[in-house]
Amino acid sequence: MLQLLAVEENSAGAGGQMDHLALELTRAASRFTRLAGRVPGSTYSTVAWRVLAELELQGPARVSELAQRERIAQPSMTALVQRLESEGWVDRRPDPDDGRATRIEVTAAGSAALADYRRAASERFRPLLADLTDFDRATLARAAELLQQLADGVDRV
Repeated sequence: MLQLLAVEENSAGAGGQMDHLALELTRAASRFTRLAGRVPGSTYSTVAWRVLAELELQGPARVSELAQRERIAQPSMTALVQRLESEGWVDRRPDPDDGRATRIEVTAAGSAALADYRRAASERFRPLLADLTDFDRATLARAAELLQQLADGVDRV
């Protein structure tokens, strides 16, 4: 891939190289996420896990905000939140800005379920990581840091 990027830099300039890199990162990250999300025995969609992760990271949110973030219809998000609530993974609290509304927050049980899901998802890749060299594992660790930094940057834009 580095050779391809070098060739592209010469022919299309830095803009073309950045476009290609952004596309390749998006493809690879999307595929990796889809594969990691296929946890045997999980009865929840990846949307449910993303909602729990978002609540854990960003804090309480209204159902409408969650629906907008996940790009799903509000009735679908309402049904998902009700299911997560029945598991004890989220709670509804009054919205301090609007007494008529509620905000959804992750519970300790929800955080524990999310941690278990992440652990199970990562177990699929452990044997594959073991087959890599120390250098390649260090490269992936640095790539994970950079991906997080990029994601944090997108959140600010």
